[in-house]
Amino acid sequence: MPTASGFSSDAYWTEFELSDDDLDFIYNLLLEREVPLTSAEMSRELVERRLEQLKEDAKQASKSEYKSYKPEDSYEKGETLVFPAIGNAVGEVVKVRPGVNPDMGEFEVIKVKFGKGEPAREFAASLQDHILNNPSSVDEEEDGLSTTEGVLAVYRRVIEDRLEVRLSDAEDIIRIAGRWFHKALVVDINEGHLNIAEAVLDVANGGPLPTSDLLEHVGIPQGINPLLMEFSMDYAMQEDERFDEVGPAGEILWYLKRLEPPEVLYTPPRLESDESSVDRSKLTDELLELEALLDDELSPLPPLDEKLDDVTITLLFPHWRVGTLPLSTRLRPMFPTAYEAPRIRFNLIDGHSGDRFPGWVVREKGYVFGFDEWYRRYDVPTGGLVKVSRGGNPGEVKVETLDRRRHNDWIRTVTIDEEGKIGFTMLKQSVGTAYDDRMVVGLIDPAALDEAWMRGSQRNLPMDHLVAYIFRELARLTPQSAVHAQSLYSGVNVFRRISPAAVFSELVNRPYYEHVGDLYWRFDQKAWTKP
Repeated sequence: MPTASGFSSDAYWTEFELSDDDLDFIYNLLLEREVPLTSAEMSRELVERRLEQLKEDAKQASKSEYKSYKPEDSYEKGETLVFPAIGNAVGEVVKVRPGVNPDMGEFEVIKVKFGKGEPAREFAASLQDHILNNPSSVDEEEDGLSTTEGVLAVYRRVIEDRLEVRLSDAEDIIRIAGRWFHKALVVDINEGHLNIAEAVLDVANGGPLPTSDLLEHVGIPQGINPLLMEFSMDYAMQEDERFDEVGPAGEILWYLKRLEPPEVLYTPPRLESDESSVDRSKLTDELLELEALLDDELSPLPPLDEKLDDVTITLLFPHWRVGTLPLSTRLRPMFPTAYEAPRIRFNLIDGHSGDRFPGWVVREKGYVFGFDEWYRRYDVPTGGLVKVSRGGNPGEVKVETLDRRRHNDWIRTVTIDEEGKIGFTMLKQSVGTAYDDRMVVGLIDPAALDEAWMRGSQRNLPMDHLVAYIFRELARLTPQSAVHAQSLYSGVNVFRRISPAAVFSELVNRPYYEHVGDLYWRFDQKAWTKP
């Protein structure tokens, strides 16, 4: 591909933005194809078009009467320039002003207006020390970016992201499950068609069903492209509140919203957190390391670099009580995701029996629902160890318990007194799986706890008073009166959904907690101010 002296493929594609001409090209592409296209398909066409433009622009630039921009030269308002480094774009200087940067000495800044719809940009002028003052001609084979495949191999994500941002702002372009289409070509789907779809889903216990199954009953008019009809049906159902698109990325599945579990449509109160931001800078390295191991969806941890095949987590009380798992940093990649759908219906596999049962990813709220019956089946306690791994097929997730031998152990157990006050004691309980000693919480009467939790005022105590109350309750259960940070975190979450960092912050910021080593603390009654 011929290029003008000073052209930088890297700069050109790094700074790639969709122009109005590019958007018109996409519109025409959709109108010509008459079928929905993915971002990847449109990006490929766009790159091919841009490469052809660069070839043509390079030819024209060699014949151009306009001066090529170099930072060392000075320019006047009204002067027209060619900019080789950004694809031989032609622009007019509309303003010249002094530059302000003590490290660069005296120089000027020119403001340049390009074509219609393009934003004005500023460039340095009268600047002697700049790499573009000594441009070198780049051979098409050297930069590896002279072909569509070469460009996409390096800049696919940049181009697709910026394409999607621009298309999302276009009122006449619609997107469903990663495919885009022009509104003007959408087939009319009437109320009768949607009523048939509702009836079919009703018979299927709500779903999930692919659009193709629904169209078997609705019918496709003669002469209509099946892919276009399917997209049009998807669009009409997406706009109708009766239906919910619950398929993973790349797959469209429909469900009747009124038949979805309430825990999927509305966040269970046990999982709702209203804590304020936490100053994490005061947490010790040991506490931060512990936080990373707790798999709490409220912890703002960076994504993992490695792809794990399985993860074993310790079950926190709110998730145990509701029948969910957290979409923590380690667990999130295990479960299916979607382009847009806030809820995803998928299959869970019981690693012991091989049975399949439905699961729901609630992306925005950070949990996976569908484990209540499974927890009861294997008598998994709060603090129980659950292994999550990838299933044999895409979109399937396998869950297993560890050590299924039933045994009776003395464990921390929730108590409720006659006044409905919640506390802890040590009782001998039957458990069906392995568990973490620091996280385990036994429960005799779940219904009684729920009633005390809803009616009582303990969960509404100020954070410092709540944590102090639970700390002292747990301290009574150990000979040394010391409480581990992990046990405190587990106990606090029986009362209120609180992140590890918020609990740990209390330990390091309150004077009445005395650190005695190995993440254990004691309570200093003398430093405590009674509420």
